[in-house]
Amino acid sequence: MVYSKKIFCALFTAIVVITGCSQREEFDTASVNGAPEPATADVVFHLQTNAPSMQMTRSAEDSYTHVQGTADEYKVNKARVYLFDTYTKLFVNSIQLTDLTRQGTNTEGNVIYETAHISVPQGTYDIFVTANTDRVITKDNEADFLADIDSMTYVRAHIEDISNGIVMTNRASANRSTLIANNQNNDDNVVDIVLERVLARIDVAKNANEFELTDNEGRKYANVALDRYYIVNLPKYFYSFRHTAVMNSMNVPDWDINENFGNIKDVDGYVIDPYFTKKKIDATSFINGDKYYENYFGDFNTASVAWTSLKSVAADGPQYNTIYSLENCMLAPAQKNAYSTGIIFDAKLKPNNNIYHLSGNNLELLSNQNLPEVIYYYNCNFYDSAEALAFAIGVNSVGTDLDMHKAKKFEKTDDGYHCYYTYWIRHLDNNRPTNMGVMEFAIVRNNLYRLLVTNVSGLGNGQIIIDPDTPDEGETYLKIILNVKPWIVRDLTNIVL
Repeated sequence: MVYSKKIFCALFTAIVVITGCSQREEFDTASVNGAPEPATADVVFHLQTNAPSMQMTRSAEDSYTHVQGTADEYKVNKARVYLFDTYTKLFVNSIQLTDLTRQGTNTEGNVIYETAHISVPQGTYDIFVTANTDRVITKDNEADFLADIDSMTYVRAHIEDISNGIVMTNRASANRSTLIANNQNNDDNVVDIVLERVLARIDVAKNANEFELTDNEGRKYANVALDRYYIVNLPKYFYSFRHTAVMNSMNVPDWDINENFGNIKDVDGYVIDPYFTKKKIDATSFINGDKYYENYFGDFNTASVAWTSLKSVAADGPQYNTIYSLENCMLAPAQKNAYSTGIIFDAKLKPNNNIYHLSGNNLELLSNQNLPEVIYYYNCNFYDSAEALAFAIGVNSVGTDLDMHKAKKFEKTDDGYHCYYTYWIRHLDNNRPTNMGVMEFAIVRNNLYRLLVTNVSGLGNGQIIIDPDTPDEGETYLKIILNVKPWIVRDLTNIVL
């Protein structure tokens, strides 16, 4: 059997047309008030995941480096198609797509699923598809449908288990004005749907189990071991379909399907999440009152924190921790600690036999066999009291403001001293450390953020310092290789030639 295929977008030219099963699902075409039933046409949907051509214009999604993913990351368990009249934008019907048959992969390694044959009234439709969700979006018109916010699916924003499949949708501008009609050969229409995940994936690893800290002359003064991490500011709501807009001020975007549901524009282009306009430029008063963020940064010291162990480096190299996150974006001036998704690293600190004690008018080295309950750091050495620190600095007293002396304080715990580093996840680095860029700090759906800590250049703080209004740009002392790319996983089995 040969299918006829109408290409509605160059995006889909790489999809393989595959012979499908013969079972048919009938569209509801019951006559109304005795009117004749409309003519129907048969449709087969091809659902594709992991399409490399889905990268956006204004984005960090510019790498074709692929990752061998898991079946849970690209599988489609269930799907529903929504049809809207292209001209009136009114809802026509939604259909549960049945008998999804995985056809293997095409030659690019992208997974193809084929649906049963479906009979629908002939017409021109804007077609939308959701996958791996039981939610049914009930809206009378297309604009309201596209503005749908899902606050129920990922109520636990700290997402680790995706065994039931990741919610996916098609890019909303991709399948507009799709003609479904009989052709001369009376063959089925084949409609190609490219799906993208509503989640992003964050991978975190280190390339050494312990890092040496050295002074300007190369002398070691401490070792730090990054043992644990904690992801902060994980959002809990998402637009069912990706939203984009051009914005240069804190205005509410006008949702126009022709402008705001496709690629990110090159100039002032943003991805918009449901909380976007609440992320004010002045973040001093933000307290996450409606609990939009799980693991909210500002609650860190008051909440019971469940740290995650960072995997040790194995013989074959770094071992990545993986977590999944919903989109989190904001205006460039609002890219601050109150809102951005970030990682707090907890490191064990070992001074290099350089803890000093004040004895009279002399500083004497302590033996590390008896570590003090509190130590102070200054200029690549440690001191067991505030008085010893003041003597080293050359002042009468250091007071409580250690920052002004470039000093730090560390309290001993059951397993020694700890220091902390914060890292805010970049989406698009403008390579200008003092000038915040558009979409520079953000999480965008269907992207993979892979962070590898390669070195530590300085000592972290003795406590997690919380200032929601602090811009995300800043020195972290962590040297990190960050790769941001389309989340394209490769399935190398059952390739369709």
